[in-house]
Amino acid sequence: MDTSAEKIKSLEARVAKAEEANAAHEKSQADMIANGGYKSVHSSINSDESKALRYFGCGSVKQLLQVNTCDPRFQHVPQELKFLVSSLKNDWDTSRMIQQLVHGERLDRGPNGDSESFSNVKGILDGSYFAKNVLAPKIKAFGSTVGGEGDEWVPTLVSANYIDEFELARQVASQFRSITMPSNPYDVPIQTNVTTARIQAETCNPSTASNNFGTGKLTLDAVKLVEFMCLPEELNEDSAPNILGLVRSEIVEAQARAVETAVLNGDTAVTHQDSDVTGGDDARKAWDGLRKIALANSGNGSVTDFGNLAVTVAKLRDMRTAMGKFGVSERDLVWMVSSKIYHQMRALPEVSTVEKFGPMATLLRGALAALDGVPIVITEYNRDDLNDLGVYDGITDDRSEIKLVNRSRFMLGVRRPIRVRAVMDPTPPGDRWLLASWWRGDFQGHAQSATEVSVSQGINIL
Repeated sequence: MDTSAEKIKSLEARVAKAEEANAAHEKSQADMIANGGYKSVHSSINSDESKALRYFGCGSVKQLLQVNTCDPRFQHVPQELKFLVSSLKNDWDTSRMIQQLVHGERLDRGPNGDSESFSNVKGILDGSYFAKNVLAPKIKAFGSTVGGEGDEWVPTLVSANYIDEFELARQVASQFRSITMPSNPYDVPIQTNVTTARIQAETCNPSTASNNFGTGKLTLDAVKLVEFMCLPEELNEDSAPNILGLVRSEIVEAQARAVETAVLNGDTAVTHQDSDVTGGDDARKAWDGLRKIALANSGNGSVTDFGNLAVTVAKLRDMRTAMGKFGVSERDLVWMVSSKIYHQMRALPEVSTVEKFGPMATLLRGALAALDGVPIVITEYNRDDLNDLGVYDGITDDRSEIKLVNRSRFMLGVRRPIRVRAVMDPTPPGDRWLLASWWRGDFQGHAQSATEVSVSQGINIL
C-alpha cells in the first residue's frame, strides 16, 4: 500500500513538473511572438551587430529588417553598419526567393501594372542549406535566438526596402531630390523669378503691386524601365542560392544603371546626340540628361572647351564661373566625372602637394574628395569616347567630358519604386523561371537660359 502511495506521489510530482515546463514553454513562445519571433540576448554591447540595433533604434531583428537605411534620419549612421544591415536583408530576401522558386511557396503577384502584392512566404529558416549556414548565424550574431521558423512574423516588405537601398547605392541619382509622384503626369510648382522691395515716400499712397514675382511648373511624366532574365528549373542544384542571389541583384542593379546613364546621357530627340544610341527602348532615350541640357544651352556659356588638353584648375573654375549665381554655393554643387578624369584631377599640382593643399593633399591622402569645396562623384557613365563637341560620332572617340551641376535645380520623380517579380514560364516546354524588374519615373530640371545655367559641361578633354 505504501509502495502504491509512493508511486502516486511520484506520478503527481512528474505531472506537476511537466505542467510547469509546459507553462514555461508557452510563456517563452508568447515572448518570442511579442519580440517579433526572436528573443534578444545582446551578448556583446560592443559588437557591430549590437551597434546597428542601437544606431537604428531597433529592439529586435524584425524591426531592423524593416528599416530603410537610406532614410535621411539615418545620415549619421556609419556606412559599415548600413552595409551590415543591407547584407542581412540581402540574405533574407534571397532565402525568401529560394523558398518561392525551389520549394513551391507562394509567389509575389501584382493585381495590375502599378502595384505589387508580397506573399507571406513560409519556412524561410527551415530546410534550406542557405538559411541554416548563412542566414541563421547572422541573425544570432545580432544577439538573437531563432524563435520557431520565422513564419509567425515574416516581414513581407523586406524586399521593397532592400531594393530601395540598393537603388540608392549608385551616387548620381542620389545627388538629386527625389519626390514621389502621386499621379502621372505630375506637375511640381516652381518659382521662376523673385521680386525686390521698392522705395515709398511717407506721404505717398501705397505702390502698386509688383509683377516681378513669377511661378511656373515642372511636369514629371513617368517612363517605365524593365529588365528580365530567365533561370532554368534546375535551381535546386547546389549552386542555386548563389545563382539566385546574383540574378536578383543583377536585375535590380540594371534599373539603377539605366537611371544613372539616362540622367547623364539622356536625349529624347528622334536622333540621339550619340550615334551609338539607336534602339527605341534604350534607357538613354527616357529623358533629356545633363549633358544634353548643357550642350543645348551652350550659347549662354554652359559649355567649356578644354582644347584637347587634360583638365586644369583654371578651366574647371571657368566652368563654375559660367554658372553665375548657380555656381556659388558649394553645398548645392557636385562634380560628375569618369575615373579617367578623376585621376587627372587627383594629379593636379594645386591639390597634390602639402604646401598648396595642406593636410588634404592627395600626396598624403591618396584620394580627392572635393575640389574648391565641391564634392566629386565618380561614375562609369560619364563617357570617355566622345568627340571634340562632346558627343559620340564613332570617328573621334578619345575625348572625355566633365559636368558641374547645381543639384538643387533638378529632381528625380518616382512613380513606382523598383519592383521585382518571379513567375514560372507558362508555356509547356518552358521549364524555367522568369525574373523581372520594373521602375517608373522621370528626371527634370529648371529650364536653362541666359539667366539659368545650373549645369555646366566641360568637353574636348584629352
